[in-house]
Amino acid sequence: MHSTPGTKAYKYPSALQILAALLLLVVSCSLSSALSIGLQQTHTHRSKKMTLTALSATTRSSDKMKVAIIGAGAAGLSAARQFPRHGIEPTILEKDTVPGGVWNYVPNSSDRPMYRGLRTNLPRELMAFREKPWGGDGTTKSYVTHKQVFDYLKDYAEEFDLQKYISYGCGVCQLTMQSYNDDDKEASAAPVPDSEARWPKIKLEWERTTDQSRHSDTFDAVCICNGHYSTPSNPTVPGLEANFKGTTMHSVEYDDPSKFKDKTVLCIGGRASGSDLAREISHHATKVYLSDSACKELEDGQPWNMDNVCWVPRTMSVDEAGSIHFQGCSDTPSDIDVIIFCSGYDYRFPYINAESNLDLKCVVGERRVAPLYEQLWHARYPSISFVGLQHSIVPFPFFELQTQAVVATLTGSAAVPLPKLENRISSAEA
Repeated sequence: MHSTPGTKAYKYPSALQILAALLLLVVSCSLSSALSIGLQQTHTHRSKKMTLTALSATTRSSDKMKVAIIGAGAAGLSAARQFPRHGIEPTILEKDTVPGGVWNYVPNSSDRPMYRGLRTNLPRELMAFREKPWGGDGTTKSYVTHKQVFDYLKDYAEEFDLQKYISYGCGVCQLTMQSYNDDDKEASAAPVPDSEARWPKIKLEWERTTDQSRHSDTFDAVCICNGHYSTPSNPTVPGLEANFKGTTMHSVEYDDPSKFKDKTVLCIGGRASGSDLAREISHHATKVYLSDSACKELEDGQPWNMDNVCWVPRTMSVDEAGSIHFQGCSDTPSDIDVIIFCSGYDYRFPYINAESNLDLKCVVGERRVAPLYEQLWHARYPSISFVGLQHSIVPFPFFELQTQAVVATLTGSAAVPLPKLENRISSAEA
């Protein structure tokens, strides 16, 4: 998600360079780890590669496995596509009334990251699911609108008959690991590594948005696919709260650039959303500052200017006079009307809490969830998986690979099994 490169103010790499870099990302950023765990789905080697406890071997079978998927965005749809291939019909709990997740644009929303002018910053030929190619005709645009992505995801759900698994208007409000005795038949049917205790079943509670009625069910495994674009991350700027007299907001609240007509705006954060918001707003605002920690070294302390956009380094402070200071920059504007934090999001799973009997921490500011093995499986209970946590990836095909790894592990068809508990914990803490 994010907008397409293409502002006159900055020199972006060519489409070919972007394509090459993103392909390299797919190879390098932890994807190989997910592949090594679960994607070699070779049944002929299964008995040599994975040893199950006698108890789990007798209880695990596809027709007994109950699996829930939280979220029907791209990650959730990808998971829904994989499970039925192994005879498992998942239950998908989606809080909205349509699939698509963040790509479901709601005009003038203040709590959704999509905005009206957004185009992808990945060519659709690259971002498409592997089994549903998209584009490549040489005549239509590769960088598409959010509506085109949303329609693509709806088509994906229809083409592979995934709608039948989705319960819409169901917001998950609680996840709880159930307790059980060693001989309890209510333990999870998911296979476990040799000598490891069986994992508990997982209780989910959700609320229907239509009538606020509460519902619950227990599952052998839960695939968490609710994304990470809901909890804004705002950096601390010394003096901002006490000295800045203008308006502050996060990019999640942004939708219409015309609302910034004749204003001076500071966008803090220079990655995809920050640079694109600066570009859009510059057509309406008097002046736009784009504060970017990756800004190239200034010459004589002067910002890099192009038309009415000033590219400046990291925002350091706001002094008592209301002037804003940037690192190593002599320009200290005091006439900023609006500050927009384009600083990303923190992870948050409100349904996992003190009542969940599950150790899980979302490290604010570090964009890290712990303890996770290979940033995919909960280290202690791999029957809970977290799909799509990674940043700077090619998301849709990455989700496919992750969910294939998850399903292979849960069905015992992975050629390379998960390591033992102590090794998973050690890896998650490293």
